[in-house]
Amino acid sequence: MRMTIRPILLGTILVVCSFSARAQYGYFNDILNYSRTQSIGTARTQAIGNAQVALGGDMNSAYANPAGLGFNRSSVVTFTPSLNFYNSDSEYFGQNTKDSKANFNIANLGVIFDFAKSDYEDSKFKGGSFAITMTRENNFHSDITYDGYNSTDYENGISRSSIVDYWLDNVYDYSVDPPIPYSLDQLTDFEYYGLFESYLINPIYATDGNGNDFLVDYEKFIGDFPRQVEETTNKGGQYRWDFAAGANYNDILYFGASFNLNTINYQTTSTLYETEFLFNNQPDDAINEVSTRNTLDVRGTGVGGTFGIIARPLDLLRVGISATTPKYYWMREESSRDVFVSYNNFEFVDGDGSSIILEDYYYEEFSESNYNVTTPFKLTTGAAFFLGKLGFISADVDFINYSKAKLKSSDFDASGDNQSIQSLYQNAINWRIGSEFRVSSFRVRGGYSYEGDPYKNSGIDNSISKISGGIGYRNREFFVDISAVHTKWNSVRSPYTIYSYNDPSENISPVAYTENKNLNVSVTFGVNF
Repeated sequence: MRMTIRPILLGTILVVCSFSARAQYGYFNDILNYSRTQSIGTARTQAIGNAQVALGGDMNSAYANPAGLGFNRSSVVTFTPSLNFYNSDSEYFGQNTKDSKANFNIANLGVIFDFAKSDYEDSKFKGGSFAITMTRENNFHSDITYDGYNSTDYENGISRSSIVDYWLDNVYDYSVDPPIPYSLDQLTDFEYYGLFESYLINPIYATDGNGNDFLVDYEKFIGDFPRQVEETTNKGGQYRWDFAAGANYNDILYFGASFNLNTINYQTTSTLYETEFLFNNQPDDAINEVSTRNTLDVRGTGVGGTFGIIARPLDLLRVGISATTPKYYWMREESSRDVFVSYNNFEFVDGDGSSIILEDYYYEEFSESNYNVTTPFKLTTGAAFFLGKLGFISADVDFINYSKAKLKSSDFDASGDNQSIQSLYQNAINWRIGSEFRVSSFRVRGGYSYEGDPYKNSGIDNSISKISGGIGYRNREFFVDISAVHTKWNSVRSPYTIYSYNDPSENISPVAYTENKNLNVSVTFGVNF
């Protein structure tokens, strides 16, 4: 029988294994995605890099700084359809793979009801506006594929190059020193029905002096160094509805507030394929494929608020500040995971000499959970400089501490994820700059934005940069704006988390490095009434 006996790991791997299991589930990773929002908004604000907190006079004021609604002098309705083009270029064990995805969405829609009437001409209070808007905060649509041969070398004569090695690590009890293998009746359903029944993990028994058998280890009999391909498809979006009001005091001070109703709709499916195994440096004729698929469907509803002030001490200068409270989300998720094994009609010989012909095997399990997410507080300051009727230059700065996000659930223990949030994430500063120049009834716009790295320590730069531009046409009755935003960022992904035998604190997980690029094109149609 082909057999690989695994050495018992050191007891210090207990914390590492607990952490890796949570990493696979990804709660703290998802919370970062929900907290790291970006206003996709109207075409005008997208074109100027979303540098808008001191500007006012736009539908996006309800989102960025409701004080800006105090600048409106007419009622407005707008609609912003958007096209999104995503591209990825991933490197995995020296091999590059490209993927792409396009989708249509609604970036923004809303209505502003203006109350700045002539009745206020003799009063320092100049009225204000009330707005109802919907803004797309996140676009989750993307397809990412990586492909390569896992060449992770042997340690103590044992390979660590397959997800089966990760699964083997999880069937040990690390609460004792040295760790001992779980008995078959202690395995989870996935480990028993998905891994043991499929012969991916196999128990090794020994006989004591009384002739009783006892479990001493688990082993795998398939080969190593497989070709690994993971395909990930993400869908959905994050939206915010604002019910906002802004007021104007003497054309100098503007103040406002909004109630936020937030929604999250996120689906992801990741499938890892392992093929072309090697056994004794030769193609393994026992097995054709091992694959596992993880699906996640998350729906969430949240509430929050935004408060802001804009001051106009001079006609050419505006300064603004807005504060967005933590958002409190009620989340429900449905998930599944499966395992599929395709054997090549291989005859497996057990320890007692019995044999079985192995064929295809499939197992799938489902789960549901409910939990709450609290995102961090965000403070934004900004200034806008006006060049008479020629246009303006605007700049914003965000301050946000991602380590303040929190997770709570009665369905599972969230303490590990909250510890990960506090240990992994940090304060980040985001900044944006944009400009608009007027030529008769036309507008020409450009902008740049930078989102700081939310991680304390990481092997890559996790910042996000955007360059944007657009044009617009406006008259008294209607306006049309067009924008294009090119976004670029880097990301890493491991299909599973695995640690060294020689040093249990050393992460030797396979890593795919991805360069992400996204082009978003939006058009805003607006009517004044």
